[in-house]
Amino acid sequence: MIELVKLPEERKAVVIGKNASVKKGIEKITGTEITIDDDVKIAGENSIGIMDAKNIVMAIGRGFSPEKALKLSGGENVLEIVNLKGYNPKKRVTQKARVIGTKGKTRKLLEQFTGCDVSVYGDTISIIGGWESADIAKQAVEQLLSGRSHASVYRFLEKNAVDK
Repeated sequence: MIELVKLPEERKAVVIGKNASVKKGIEKITGTEITIDDDVKIAGENSIGIMDAKNIVMAIGRGFSPEKALKLSGGENVLEIVNLKGYNPKKRVTQKARVIGTKGKTRKLLEQFTGCDVSVYGDTISIIGGWESADIAKQAVEQLLSGRSHASVYRFLEKNAVDK
């Protein structure tokens, strides 16, 4: 079984790592073989291992560190990606700023209340976390992108806070 993943050119080196350490680590954890050319090719016999490797590679491609991306192995965590292209293109920079917040406050609160990791990279906002907490974080991000006030989103997060 083979999966192909498109990856931004500048993130390929992160997937490889120093002396190919990241690539080898992903292969060992997932039982797969990874080849990086124009696309990233993930091959293996175990479909779950292949999907874990694909999610890890995609997370690194969306700006997460390899350490955070490795949380996606084992099925306890999920990767959620919100594409900003589905929102007003003229306000894309403003929307990213709304999710990050002044001095990173909004992003920190998103992570604090949900226990998730959040990455703002390119035209996406990505979330790694448990199934329930990642869904809550995604809802909060979508509320911010749709123009809801920060105060109402913070209340939503407080009300739905996931115990860590």
